[in-house]
Amino acid sequence: MRKLLFAAVATTIVALQPTLAMAQRSPGSGKEPATAVQPRTTTFPTVQILQTIPVATTSAGVPAGVFANTRCIVGTPTGVANGTFEHIRFVGNVLCIDPGANGTFDSFTQNCPAGTVPVIQGVKLIKTVPQIPKCPDVYPGATFVQTPQSTGVRTWFPLKYTPCDTTFRLEIEFGCVGPDPRTGVRVIREVRLNVFTFRVVITPDTLSWLVQALHNQPLGVCEVPCITDEGLFQLLVDQSNTIRNEAAAGAGRIRQLNTAIDVMEATIVARCLFLLSAWQVTGSGDTLRVNPCAIFPAGTLWGNFTIGDFGFGIVDTLEHPCCCKLIADLYCLKLALIGNDP
Repeated sequence: MRKLLFAAVATTIVALQPTLAMAQRSPGSGKEPATAVQPRTTTFPTVQILQTIPVATTSAGVPAGVFANTRCIVGTPTGVANGTFEHIRFVGNVLCIDPGANGTFDSFTQNCPAGTVPVIQGVKLIKTVPQIPKCPDVYPGATFVQTPQSTGVRTWFPLKYTPCDTTFRLEIEFGCVGPDPRTGVRVIREVRLNVFTFRVVITPDTLSWLVQALHNQPLGVCEVPCITDEGLFQLLVDQSNTIRNEAAAGAGRIRQLNTAIDVMEATIVARCLFLLSAWQVTGSGDTLRVNPCAIFPAGTLWGNFTIGDFGFGIVDTLEHPCCCKLIADLYCLKLALIGNDP
């Protein structure tokens, strides 16, 4: 459907080209050659987007007869009930760009002169991912360009593992079509380019949000979060809050802020198990076996505390780069708040 719509728009633009060329001639004898039209560019303020957002856990919409476990479960004389502790407070955010009912991004066409209507000529989305030097295998840095004619334009991007300072630049080029004041013929009176930039950020106030969102992330079918040790999870929340408090204290606490960031990073590195994947395939042929949760002994479902028995409290895989994600955000925070990352 979207291809048909964009094809229809392209046909409209082609049909308007002869009158566009006429409109581009310089005033005078009427014999001057047409000149290229440079679009008038409007760059809108950058929109800051968080990787995680808070959620309200309510029982609204839960089917009848299904227990709405909106809190950690406690026992009662008649069965179970919701306790007081919110187990899901933050989840991964999504950058969702609404292309409109027709899929033509009409809401992003603004500022045409009175008496004209916008006709979209081109849509481009440029995603730029920065390199994170401390995790270059996961975040090597890259730029991706999407158009309707090439890959199509994706409008839905989950952001939980998106590194901070990633930008999404949406460019909408359109002609403002209306009657020529001299002849009444419909022409492109003006060509415009609207630019919208969305930047993924982390702040001292929201660092703990990311820790809690990652704590809701299962390692495949292990039913164990990527932060596998509950004691370490609480320590990381506390360290995140220390960074928040030191950052709020101002310039007089820069050294303490630097130390707090370094301590949290060192904790993550010391307790992280870096793997390609949490699963493993062994044997071949009739002896082929798949262990979907190879980080623990086969056939076991491990308890809350893993550091004492296995020496790790976070698992980082290419599918779930929990350690690298936290390290990337600490790297960005130090650059933003202190200005260097020795």
